[in-house]
Amino acid sequence: MAELASAKRFYVDVLGATVGREHEDWLDVLLWGHQITLQHRPDEVLPLEKQGKRHFGVVLPWAEWEREVARLEQQGVGLLGRSSIELAGTMDEHGKLYLSDPSANVIELKAYRNVERTLGLPA
Repeated sequence: MAELASAKRFYVDVLGATVGREHEDWLDVLLWGHQITLQHRPDEVLPLEKQGKRHFGVVLPWAEWEREVARLEQQGVGLLGRSSIELAGTMDEHGKLYLSDPSANVIELKAYRNVERTLGLPA
């Protein structure tokens, strides 16, 4: 992270995370059932065009994904385009939305209509 205070505000105020442990150079946020450690490392922050496919992704249940997408699109904060539904009407239908935090880290929110089948998980 280029700057922890702005990252903390984004993850808490925009994404709805709660803060776990917090230290001078890092903090943990709890978000969508996961712990994410945000570290103050400004020399390692890359602009979006140099990141390639590097991103953090989370798979949400479909109804929760729809609520989060509507809320985030209304705020418009850090969105990298609009949400999309891919392979609509098929067994692999999925929705996705990309956004970025204040240090240009890309976050993908995704939902699958049939998560077990699409990801090859046991039912």
